[in-house]
Amino acid sequence: MPSKGPRRYTGPVLVPWVYDLGLWLFTLAIDIFFREVYPRGAWKIPKRGPVIIVAAPHANQFVDSLLLMRIFKGHANRRISFLIAEKSMREPYIGPLAAAMGALPVVRAMDQVRPGIGQIYLPNADDAPTTVRAKEVDFRSPQFMIGGSIILPKTGTEAPEQQQIAEIMGSDELRLKKPFESAKAGHPLSSTLGTGTSYKLAPHIDQSEMFEAVYDDLTHEGCIGIFPEGGSHDRPSLLPLKAGVAMIALGSLAHDPDSKLTILPCGMNYFNPNKFRSRAVIEFGNPVQVRADQIEAYNAGGSSKRDAVGSLLLTIEQALAAVTQQAPDHETLMLIQATRRLYKPLRMKLPLPLVIELNRRLLTGYTQYKNDPQVIQLKDSVAAYNRQLRALGVKDHQVEWGDIQQRSRWVILGTLAYRVMELLALCVGVLPSLALFWPVFVITKIISVQKQRKALAGSVVKLQGRDVVGTWKILVAMGLAPALYTWYTAIVSIWLHYCRHDGHYSRIVPWWMNATVYVPRSLPIWVFAPFFFGLMIAVTFAGLRMGEISVDIFKSLPPLFVALNPGSSDSLVKLRAQRQALSTRVVDAINTFGPEIFPDFEYENLYSEDFAFDGAYESELKSMPNSGASTPRHRRSRSRSSSKGPDSLRSSGVLKALTAMSKEDIVGSGSEPSSKHDGQLRARHRSEMQDTTSSNALIDK
Repeated sequence: MPSKGPRRYTGPVLVPWVYDLGLWLFTLAIDIFFREVYPRGAWKIPKRGPVIIVAAPHANQFVDSLLLMRIFKGHANRRISFLIAEKSMREPYIGPLAAAMGALPVVRAMDQVRPGIGQIYLPNADDAPTTVRAKEVDFRSPQFMIGGSIILPKTGTEAPEQQQIAEIMGSDELRLKKPFESAKAGHPLSSTLGTGTSYKLAPHIDQSEMFEAVYDDLTHEGCIGIFPEGGSHDRPSLLPLKAGVAMIALGSLAHDPDSKLTILPCGMNYFNPNKFRSRAVIEFGNPVQVRADQIEAYNAGGSSKRDAVGSLLLTIEQALAAVTQQAPDHETLMLIQATRRLYKPLRMKLPLPLVIELNRRLLTGYTQYKNDPQVIQLKDSVAAYNRQLRALGVKDHQVEWGDIQQRSRWVILGTLAYRVMELLALCVGVLPSLALFWPVFVITKIISVQKQRKALAGSVVKLQGRDVVGTWKILVAMGLAPALYTWYTAIVSIWLHYCRHDGHYSRIVPWWMNATVYVPRSLPIWVFAPFFFGLMIAVTFAGLRMGEISVDIFKSLPPLFVALNPGSSDSLVKLRAQRQALSTRVVDAINTFGPEIFPDFEYENLYSEDFAFDGAYESELKSMPNSGASTPRHRRSRSRSSSKGPDSLRSSGVLKALTAMSKEDIVGSGSEPSSKHDGQLRARHRSEMQDTTSSNALIDK
């Protein structure tokens, strides 16, 4: 085993006290921004030993890292060094803080993408699909390099395709490593690729220094955080994973085969990540184990190395699929969420982890049976039901107000009157906070929108750029709110001092504006100032909490007005009956197709508390295709039927979670776990599934 020795990396080094202080401050901001953050499976985090955290989807820029840092610190008392884009390290105050918190900079080719000169085309897409010819451009110019990438124009909502340059054969001809999928017949770009199309170029980046820094950290039993998609985005599915995460894992094990490296997949599941007071479920899956023959193949180089990297990357994709909810598009995701609401009883509120699990399973079933006539009819019925909900201005859970037998008009009228009075009272309580801190709300909104537009303009994979909104709302508020508190404290303290010395204006203003009326002269200003600063913070928290309740009450009013309106009350009653019939059809469809997808499917059972430890994801060395015949998504779908995918590792019950893991990886030792320890793990997981009301309680354990 190689000696750990002193660190060789001379770049940014994690400063423990800066890390802990910064994390504490960011935790306060996270608690304000999110209504609930639920860490599921956090007991799987190893207490010691080298760890690579593979997190996806990267839907919330810097917030993703902060949530993982908080969970790792709270549950395992460990610090994480994240790989961060080098351009982010150049941000005025983000860069120095990230460096002190141990971030490792990565120069990304996507950050140096430039429009190409002239045009390119495929002279013979059928017989020579990797041969590219030039129009009004010289391939021997410096912008073209072996290992660099050619990026095609974006079509629709799909990410633009890119392929690496394998060989520059002359001034007007080069060869790609893999052919463009866009050249296939029927693709929107197939015709233009045959005649000439615009393009962009991404250079080849030497990442040797970054790899050495990561190896050095893992050798010293550190935690490395990686977002393998390569950048943040707002798509409903994962982007193709970069091979770097597999190369880091294999390279680290090649350097130290006995290091007991843990590759821990993590799903970042958000409910409206860009919105204030949203929710999140951070789910940790089963670890990925690397086999010895993969390490040997990696060391051999050439095609064997490619097979090792590709097979490990495929296993990581499978592990991430088990902890994320991936839809091909936003419309499908909305359909799945509507179906999930119809599947559960109307008055039953599911815990957040079970919502994610049910979405995931419904997506699996819909993907497999979406062309079945029963599923097509059900899809149309669910879409029609959603349109009727929008037409009435109500949500699915609010159609219960159409139950005229349980809720008479007098009951509805009394409920409406009570909620309106409650809303007015809360609005009065919110006014002081709103009057004092409206600059924070306004400026935060303006800057986040500007950052959103800038990110969208500079990206080829983002849909609306919403992945940066939450991050900049938090960052701007963290800087602006304390400045505003300080400004108010200074103004009030100066006014108090002025009034105590009987200044001219203190005698002519109304009595209630004289600060000495509220603050006794015996209280020193140096005591008053920090007290007033803390009061501003308390007013902010109180205003935010009352504002949150006010919004919830306001959203509950539309169905009451609909139920009291003679012109629409009958529609609500009919809609409730329609929901009951549609819910029955959803349950029947799930009971029909569920046993065919999940062998241990339990009819009409949302979840079971029993579970089994099935073991880690064991990667297998496979021969990876040398051509572009299959994309990462195609490989992922094929692998599910031929290897141990996420579904085969699930235990019984519709919402049974992946809880299996090697106990050796959990405790970080080579000894066999005792039955007592196994029972403790089971009890710990069961309590985690039951406690769904307070994520902060879990984090503070």
